[in-house]
Amino acid sequence: MEVEAAVRASGDSVMRAKYGRAVYVVQRAFALYPFDEIAFSFNGGKDSTVLLHLLRAGYYLHRTSSGNGDQTDCTIQNCPMRTIYFEDPTAFPEINSFTYDTASTYGLPLETIRTDFKSGLEALLKEKPTKAIFLGTRNGDPNAVGQEQFSPSSPGWPPFMRVNPILDWSYRDVWSFLLTCKVNYCSLYDQGYTSIGSIHDTVPNAQLSDGPGVFKPAYMLTDGTLERAGRAKKVNRKKEVDRNSETSSITSAKP
Repeated sequence: MEVEAAVRASGDSVMRAKYGRAVYVVQRAFALYPFDEIAFSFNGGKDSTVLLHLLRAGYYLHRTSSGNGDQTDCTIQNCPMRTIYFEDPTAFPEINSFTYDTASTYGLPLETIRTDFKSGLEALLKEKPTKAIFLGTRNGDPNAVGQEQFSPSSPGWPPFMRVNPILDWSYRDVWSFLLTCKVNYCSLYDQGYTSIGSIHDTVPNAQLSDGPGVFKPAYMLTDGTLERAGRAKKVNRKKEVDRNSETSSITSAKP
C-alpha cells in the first residue's frame, strides 16, 4: 500500500510516530464499530485529505491483517466508507471540484448535504444508523476544546462517536504527510491559502507573500500558529461560535 510504504521509508521520525498513532485509532474504530455504521466527513481541505489517506491505510491494514482481503484489491486499497460532504453555497469552486474528483478517484460513496448542518445530519443518521464519524479535527481548531480521540457528540445533537485520529497533529505534521506521500490536495494551497473557509472570509496568507499578487505554497509557512492568518475575523464572534459549536465538529472547520 503506497501510503504505508512512503511513511515507513521517510526519515521524518515525528511524522512516522504520528502516523502510527493515527492509524492505530483508525484500526481501533474498525474493531469497535461495524464498517457499515461508520462514516467519514470529507470537506476537501488539507486535514480531511490527510484523514482520507489514513483511513485508506488503516482499512488496508485492518483487512489484510485479518486475512479478509486480497492485497491487490482496489477496494481494499481505497476504503469504500460512507462519506459525507456538507456542500456550502459559499465554498470555493476549487474545494468542490477537488472533493468530487477525489471521491471518484478513490471510490468513496459520497453523500452530499446541502441543507443546514443539524437537520442534514439528523436526516442522514435517520436514513442509515451511524455509530461513529471520522473527523479531521486538530488541537487548535475552535471546536477541538475538550475533545479526545474518541468523543461523543455534543448534547442536543444526534448521538454518535466523533473519532479524531489526527487530533494531536500540527500544521507541520499535516504537510509533512501530504508531501511525503505525494498525494493530491486542493490547488488553493499552492496559491498561498493556508486555512480555507468560504469565498467571503478567506484570502491567501500574507505571511507567504512573494511580491504583489504572488504567494508561496501553504507548505512553506514556517510558523504553524499563523495558519489562520488568511481568515477574516467574524463581527459577531459569539453568534458564530454558537452556530458552529457542533457544525465545525462535523465539517472540520479549519480545512
